[in-house]
Amino acid sequence: MSADELSRSSTESQRLLRSSSFEIDDLEAAGGRHKYSNGLANGHSRWKDPLKQSPPWRRPKCIWIALVVAVVLILGSIMFLQKSNIIEQIRPGPKEPQGPPPQSPPPPPPSPAPRIPEMDKFEKPAEFKIIGLIFFGRPPNVAILDCYLKKNLVTNGGFLDEVHFVVNTDKKQDIKYLDKLVKTEKLYRKIILPELGYNSVWKHSVEPEHMYIKIDDDMVFFDDYAIANIVYTKLSRPDSFNVIANLVNSPETGWLHYHFGAIRSYLPELSPPSEKQSAAALGPKAWRASALPTWNETGEMSFPVTMDKSDDGSVLEADRPEAPPFKGHRWLPLPEPREAQIYKTPMAKSEYNPYGPDWKSWALAAQVHYSLLENIEKDQLRLYRYGTSSPSSSEGVWDTALGRMNINFMAIWGKDVLDNVPFEGPDDEHEL
Repeated sequence: MSADELSRSSTESQRLLRSSSFEIDDLEAAGGRHKYSNGLANGHSRWKDPLKQSPPWRRPKCIWIALVVAVVLILGSIMFLQKSNIIEQIRPGPKEPQGPPPQSPPPPPPSPAPRIPEMDKFEKPAEFKIIGLIFFGRPPNVAILDCYLKKNLVTNGGFLDEVHFVVNTDKKQDIKYLDKLVKTEKLYRKIILPELGYNSVWKHSVEPEHMYIKIDDDMVFFDDYAIANIVYTKLSRPDSFNVIANLVNSPETGWLHYHFGAIRSYLPELSPPSEKQSAAALGPKAWRASALPTWNETGEMSFPVTMDKSDDGSVLEADRPEAPPFKGHRWLPLPEPREAQIYKTPMAKSEYNPYGPDWKSWALAAQVHYSLLENIEKDQLRLYRYGTSSPSSSEGVWDTALGRMNINFMAIWGKDVLDNVPFEGPDDEHEL
């Protein structure tokens, strides 16, 4: 073979190798399956002259394959980003650093008594004012009542448009306390009477077009729906003269609560504890029944109840059996079967009587209050509901049938009061 022939043969071989390389690149770019099966890597397959064929990006088959691959890649990327929570709205400026992951909320405090089901859509009436009327005279109690009053103001989502403190005392120090108190809230008012007495209170502190929520100044607890409930009942029962709240530590309602199952079995400890007690079980903050030890005294499981009317409001002599065992004593839950032994407690003496043991006995009052604290802790205020203890029960109203009932907390129209004053006697509870 001549030099010219060798040169032409070498040139032809190089051209064949170059064209094979172009074909390999073409199929690799298109993702064709022939990449490994056609043996193009060593140039042993058929080939086309790259100078006589269209560029790879202009071939219809390659274009469609490329588009399919691009769409698949895009969709895959979007799904990945969404799954990883990376996609977010673009905001101008630097991204704020994310804080720590949210913590689970703390357990809720004991809930109030269940709301009347019919009140789910009941809103505060706007046609008239609802005014809290406080017969003021005991600052230490009012200091506790103050937080409940403010919580129930309209400015805090409550029903009270205003709160009027009617001064029913002549003690200058007490009046000075009230002057400071009314300055703490713009919806508080101070009412000065021309003379003291219940007749004067009602005659000079009410207006006919308003509804009044009369609250004694020794009320130290009421649940979140107390005011809304009695307003609802007063409006839904226009034949009623007044609507009284479900009172704890009241003579008639004490007997009712006892028979509803709301009163728990307690007796006082008869001697100071010999062992060291925790702050949760002994001290000013020891209110939870679950922290109290079980009553474990020697002797008979009972405690006498005074029935002598002359003892009302007086301090019993220390040597009397019905006197408090010692200063700072506690009332402790009875051992099991606990509720079966309630007949051994003072509450077994309860009567539906405005002048009975519930009114005269400090022991019954103590047992009632310890029971209330236990029911608050156990979230069982529904036990006090009239009629039934079911959380889904209806309104529940106790008709006093014109009998006497404490009016420590009641709803009444101003007009109904003014139509009946002056009262015949000084006892407004008897008149109302």
